[in-house]
Amino acid sequence: MSKFLLSSIEQNLDEFYLKCSRHPNFEFMDTDKLKWVRAKNADWPSCIFHANFNASDLHLEIEQVKRLIRAEKAPDGWTVGPLTTPKNLGKSLLDHEFSDAFHQAGMALDLSKLKITPSINTALEVRIVENEEELSNWANLVSTVFHIKVDNELLGYLHSQSEVKFYIGTFNEKCVSALLLYLIPEIAGLHAVSTLPDYRNNNFALTMSDRALLDARILGYKYGVLQASSMGQYVYKKLGFKKYCDVITYSLSGE
Repeated sequence: MSKFLLSSIEQNLDEFYLKCSRHPNFEFMDTDKLKWVRAKNADWPSCIFHANFNASDLHLEIEQVKRLIRAEKAPDGWTVGPLTTPKNLGKSLLDHEFSDAFHQAGMALDLSKLKITPSINTALEVRIVENEEELSNWANLVSTVFHIKVDNELLGYLHSQSEVKFYIGTFNEKCVSALLLYLIPEIAGLHAVSTLPDYRNNNFALTMSDRALLDARILGYKYGVLQASSMGQYVYKKLGFKKYCDVITYSLSGE
């Protein structure tokens, strides 16, 4: 089971990127060796992922990607996780002028063991986004929290897909928290979990995540997965999540 969860953590993320890449506002590569998605008019999502290189060709493959990045023909961020081949790709990227830019913990949970926690904040009204106004509020909140430009046309496209659910949390009639749930067979992935800075330390992210995971369990999904910051790990452990791997994003130095 651990091997299945380990692969599911990255698979859910990869499939979300591939879903986004099919929108006309995005460029993409999807080969057996490498995949990437790059936004034309936004900052997110834009990432290289799921490398599958022969160890003997690793130096040449990395140098080729570096040239594409420097020519602005590929995204700079390169995410490495448990499905990456070869396993030493991260170390090799560091040897080729990349730096460790963003480090996350790959976490998973059997949804039948989702913990009932007293930390849930019942003052937060959590609901699934249903209309354009709510989706616009979701976009504005996520852009503010992560300091990124999002593509509203992409969000509209994703909102129409049955495997994507947007959640928003309201406190005192103000939208203060958000997340996206991406569903693949058996697996519910949490993405873009965010809370406005002035409203943190109220267990809003935990409350949002609990609601989305409960919904996923009711729909028949068996496992929850996510990538968490060091601060986020503490939150998700309250729900029963365990760390299974590291998911690291590398950036080309000087870019």
